[in-house]
This record gives sequence, C-alpha cells and structure tokens, in this order.
Amino acid sequence: MRRAALVAALSLPAVLPARDGAPPPRVSGRGVFILKSPGVCAGCAEAVYAMLAAAGIPSRVIGPELLKSSVGPRDMVVIGGSEPDEFGELTVKRDLVRAGAFGWLKRHIAGGGRYLGICAGAYLTEKWIDEEAGESGLDVFPGNVDNYDKDKSTKFVRLRWLAPAGERWVYFQDGPAFYPRARAGVSVFGTFAQDGTVAAAVFPYGKGRAAVLSPHLEADEGWGQEEGLTDPDGVDFDLGLQVFRALLD
Repeated sequence: MRRAALVAALSLPAVLPARDGAPPPRVSGRGVFILKSPGVCAGCAEAVYAMLAAAGIPSRVIGPELLKSSVGPRDMVVIGGSEPDEFGELTVKRDLVRAGAFGWLKRHIAGGGRYLGICAGAYLTEKWIDEEAGESGLDVFPGNVDNYDKDKSTKFVRLRWLAPAGERWVYFQDGPAFYPRARAGVSVFGTFAQDGTVAAAVFPYGKGRAAVLSPHLEADEGWGQEEGLTDPDGVDFDLGLQVFRALLD
C-alpha cells in the first residue's frame, strides 16, 4: 500500500515544523502524534496528517524513537496501515519494540492516553499477532480481532455508518473485523454493510480510550486512482474525523 505519489502531491509538509521532541499544539488538552516507521506504509502517516490539517486539527508525524520522549500522558498516538507484505502488523510491532515503545504504548493507553489504529494499527490491538510464534499484540481490544476478507485485493467496500445513519463506499485493503464481547463498553461507529460485522469502534482501556478502523477513511481520491479504482461516492474524511473527535473529547 505504498503512497509515495500521494506524499509528493500533498501541499502540506510531511512533518509539522517542530524541534525534536516538541509536541504539537493541543486540542482539548491532547496532542496528536502519527507514527511514521519502516513498517508503516509509505504515505499513510502523511495522509492522516493531511486529513486532520484540513479540519484544523494540529498533529505531528513522528518516528518510533521519539514516542516516549514526545507523547504526553493525555496525548493520542495514531498508527496506520502496514506495507503489504507477509508480516503486516508484526513489522510495525518490531519497529516499536526496537524503540522500546511497544509495552510503553499499552501503558500509555491504560494510564489515560488515546490510541487510534487503522488497518494494521487496528490489528495491533488484538491479543496475539501470531500465537504459535509467541508474538503478542497490545491486547487492549475487548474481544476478538480477525481478518475480514481473505481476498487481499484492494477494493472499495460498503460501510454502514450509524450516526448519521447511511451507507458509504470506503477504501479497503486486507483490514480486520472486530468481534467485541458483550457489555464491554464498545461504541460501534460503523459496520460492514454486507454482513453487519464491526468495522469501526471506540472502546475504553484502563483510564484511557482507543479506536479501531478497518477501512482507510483517510484515503483521498489518489488512493483509488493509483489502483485503477473509482470511489463511487467520494472521500470519507468526515467519518474518520468523527472517530478522531470522539477520542479527543
């Protein structure tokens, strides 16, 4: 899911001008930090940045080595999709482990921080990335996380959004589905229209909150065009921003 063409087309800077370790301006007392690392797909962090900037929400794109020193206890960490290889979210996990930030991220959420995982970043919330190999996930989602569609092709799928109610076509590539436990306090924002499986949700963990998104709501028109696809009803920034604002409150 390389997005080099998207990055080149952005008029916004890939990283907010800031001293290393300096947080972005706060929104509702929370900063937003978007992970950029070798495992995260090229241009994906910048796409989230562009979506937020278009809505006036300041954020900073940051490497894993600066997470612990830059992110405050109330701040939000965003992790997007992975490069399309056989390791997927495991590659992103290893980026965090090398920086000593994987266990820290779980403690950050539990202590009152915020987390948003998109596609691979959402897979990271599961208990096991590869149980046989002993590769654990963050284990913060209250239920099961599993692959939604074994067909790994890029496509637009129908998403049923709950408030305001309606269906939208959204950009999707090998994303997860979520199966929350009953009475786990999960707020469902969207489901896959085909079968009602959860595709977007916000949930508590410890003193903090996290959100998971299976589709790429940060995708602009260029994502589909790059794959020779047409989005039937346009970009979905408004849906992605709704989830962001739910976490920033």
